[in-house]
Amino acid sequence: MSFKIAKRGRPSNADLAAREANKPKPRSDAQILTDLKERFDILSMLTKGATAKNIRALVVSGAPGVGKTYTVEQILEQSNVPHEIVRGSLSAINLYMLAYQFRKPGNVIVLDDADSIFADEDALNILKALCDTSQTRKVSYMKEAIQLREADIPKSFEFNGAMIFISNLDFQTFVDEGRNKYAAHFEALMSRSLYLDLRLHNRNELSVWVNHIAESGRIFDRENVPASVRPAVLSFLSTNRDSLRELSVRTLLKTCQLAKDNPKNWESIARVLLTKSR
Repeated sequence: MSFKIAKRGRPSNADLAAREANKPKPRSDAQILTDLKERFDILSMLTKGATAKNIRALVVSGAPGVGKTYTVEQILEQSNVPHEIVRGSLSAINLYMLAYQFRKPGNVIVLDDADSIFADEDALNILKALCDTSQTRKVSYMKEAIQLREADIPKSFEFNGAMIFISNLDFQTFVDEGRNKYAAHFEALMSRSLYLDLRLHNRNELSVWVNHIAESGRIFDRENVPASVRPAVLSFLSTNRDSLRELSVRTLLKTCQLAKDNPKNWESIARVLLTKSR
């Protein structure tokens, strides 16, 4: 009886065929859009849950300029609950004071693009306490701080509000790869919160979503873009999808503005301003 010995380190044809068969099939644009709409609906539902005292902590991940903050902000404005949206960096002491101010049930704090918090160990520990799943979320700041004395804020209190952390980073990928120095922090925050990945991390998904936002009429109508120009705007974004510096709703807005301001040669101007083409 003879045996065929495969070369070490080289997969057989059967293995290669099996791998190919197990590869996930590319999703159609319709499937992508259905998934994205569902995820934005979930974002709306969870934000409403935060205002209704049912959701305590939420982390939202997705590409910049796709409507994450806008969706959350609109719901908070309509709900009339006490809330604060913080954009950018935030120190540990300021996060602690903000949490005390919005500590009551139904209050909501939104940290938007505040990823620098992962480099501040004190701020990160406070954030973890605010998002904790324990029945009582006790937050403490035991360092000497004149700001607390002046504002008559105790060094420890119970937090009963809701936290929403909005980020452009793909937490799950960082955790799975484990190479980023903040991976453990991402994992800790995900463990303490509901984690919603909007699945807007590549150009194909972004293109489908931006087209949907445009075709729904909201941006075109808001920017008063003539109906005759709208197809050309969509065509420009589609044709230059891979060379655009950024593909987002913001890019759509910029293109609309150029199309209105320079009706004759806006496409060549947009190509210079918005793409990486040389």
